Amino acid sequence: MTETLFAQVKRKLNITWDDEETKATVTDIIQSAIPVMLHKLGITDPNFDFAQPGAENNLFRSYCLYDYNHCTNEFDDNYANEIGQVREKHELEYHLANSEESEDAET
Repeated sequence: MTETLFAQVKRKLNITWDDEETKATVTDIIQSAIPVMLHKLGITDPNFDFAQPGAENNLFRSYCLYDYNHCTNEFDDNYANEIGQVREKHELEYHLANSEESEDAET
C-alpha cells in the first residue's frame, strides 16, 4: 500500500483527522480490499497499483467506502456495470498476453 493510495482512501472516507486508531482502521480496510478488488476486477498482477487514476482506482476507493460503512454486501449490485467493464478489460489483456506467450513458445 502506498501513501498515495492511503491518502486517496482517507479523502474518499471524508476523514480529516489524524490519529493512530483511524490510521489503523484505514490501513486494515485497504489491505483487505486489495485482494478482494483484484479478484472482482479480474486483475492477475498482485502488485497492481490501485492509486493510479482510472476506473480501477474509482472502484477501489468506493469499495473502501462501503467497507468503512459496513455494507460491502451492497457493492456488487450497485457497481455491477462498472465491475463488468473493468473485468472485461483485464480479461482481454490477460488473454492477449497469454496468446502472445503461446505463439512465442511455438516458434
